[in-house]
Amino acid sequence: MMDRQLWQEIRFRILARSPLSLLRRLTGTNLIIPYYHIVSDEEILHVKHLYQYKTTTEFKEDLDFLLKNYLPVGMPELLNHIKTGRPLPERVFLLTFDDGYREISDIVAPILLEKGISATFFVNSAFIDNKQLCYLNKASLIVEQFQKRWSSGLEDKLFGILHSNEIWFDDIKSGILSIRYQQRGLLDEIANVMNIDFGDYLLVNKPYLTSDQINKLIESGFTIGGHSIDHPVYPSLSLEDQLHQTIESVKFVREIFHLSYGVFAFPFSDHNISKEFFARLSYSGLIDLSFGTAGLIEDSAPNHLQRFSLEKPIDTAERIVAFQHARKLKKLITRSATKIRK
Repeated sequence: MMDRQLWQEIRFRILARSPLSLLRRLTGTNLIIPYYHIVSDEEILHVKHLYQYKTTTEFKEDLDFLLKNYLPVGMPELLNHIKTGRPLPERVFLLTFDDGYREISDIVAPILLEKGISATFFVNSAFIDNKQLCYLNKASLIVEQFQKRWSSGLEDKLFGILHSNEIWFDDIKSGILSIRYQQRGLLDEIANVMNIDFGDYLLVNKPYLTSDQINKLIESGFTIGGHSIDHPVYPSLSLEDQLHQTIESVKFVREIFHLSYGVFAFPFSDHNISKEFFARLSYSGLIDLSFGTAGLIEDSAPNHLQRFSLEKPIDTAERIVAFQHARKLKKLITRSATKIRK
């Protein structure tokens, strides 16, 4: 007989291929909040080894699908809905982007303006104006250079650094990419061994948005939010550090860009973030709305909404959205469609 878990997975996959209109009715979901990081037709070395991203053609196809099935709303409409209870139109989407890469200004915003779609861009305060390079982007650059300049001597040196810091791995690439936020200084040590100049990369490539670019995005009708100071994994931080990363990043963008609102999106995820965190965040008075990455589910934390990726996996928006609705329906059946904070 077929394994019960396998049979359930097969039924779920079949359900995910049902018409979207049916899935929407079954889940009762009106608002969807998809997110991306970057869109480009080029090879972006500081992202290349972290995750895949969509081309401009794939991105435009995603947008055409969303516009065919949903109405775009902006952050002001969503904040008004949260504050006043005024209902949103039927079948709406809020588009969001994380990490504040330069391609938002160069590629994404012109496409969105052409199609009449608003979006919110969540930025890390430490990276604006290319003052610092995120440890994740450093890791991608190191992997790229290691693959280009491989030698047994270099591999031995990196092997020694990683093992002496108790980082276990199958190969050098996976070892470098597994370096945690708390160990990020190791990336600078490795860069020195390999003669990689991150400051020069920032100066030449300018991977992140500048203040001028952000101001122009705001003038064009887009909205800006905080995404932490320097992109840590939140469950690995103490409560005080979680609050510091969140409040300071939102405070920074509100003050620098003269924003009347405060919104925040968790880097990576909001998994295991406590009820106390959200209570103290609310008490700060700086943040009107926050966002996680758990998909189409509800959240017990007030004024906290969940999003889903349109990059992972690299697939059409139609399939990803249908999958997210099917996943929510499965959670509704198992009574796990609300994320409970403790």
